[in-house]
Amino acid sequence: MDISVVIPLYNEAESLPELHAWIKRVMDEHGYSYEIYFVNDGSTDDSWKVIESLKASHPDIVQGIKFRRNYGKSAALYHGFA
Repeated sequence: MDISVVIPLYNEAESLPELHAWIKRVMDEHGYSYEIYFVNDGSTDDSWKVIESLKASHPDIVQGIKFRRNYGKSAALYHGFA
């Protein structure tokens, strides 16, 4: 694995598909092997549903971590990968 992309997020359902597409395009253009971790930090919108959909479409690339409540960006990064 060349690159692991970790994205903490809160209520970003609308922007996730575009972000995923952009990351995929850049990584594929450069020939990197990669994985994307979306860390849902207690979102109240449909962010988790979008993550699950991306994960189902790209199981070899996308992973999701879901927190029950909002802990903040630092905690999302730390607790997702400690």
